[in-house]
Amino acid sequence: MECKIAHIEIPVKDVNEAKKFYKTIFNWKVQIDRGFTDYAYFTTGDEGVGGAFTKSDKVAKGEIMLYIQVEDIPKTFEKIVNNKGKIIQEKTEIGGSFGFYAIFEDNFGNILGLWSSK
Repeated sequence: MECKIAHIEIPVKDVNEAKKFYKTIFNWKVQIDRGFTDYAYFTTGDEGVGGAFTKSDKVAKGEIMLYIQVEDIPKTFEKIVNNKGKIIQEKTEIGGSFGFYAIFEDNFGNILGLWSSK
């Protein structure tokens, strides 16, 4: 399995304004109706990487969360720890049929996410 980028989170102060901005400029499809009022899912086309706008009162330059698709989160965690990375959040079910995610810190201090369908 290729470990491609699976999901990106972009912090915004207002998800409705983000929806308007990215839809107008890039024609992204944005949905706010999945039961998360402070979280708006977006798609960037049939083959593009999708993600979400997440409400944050503290939007800092460079604060985007990147998720890497992996086959097996626990096995990937083993590799991360063996290469001086750290586990920040254990494997967590997203709910519905959206799979699982986890958070890690690389050996440089960058915080990244993992995503897996199982």
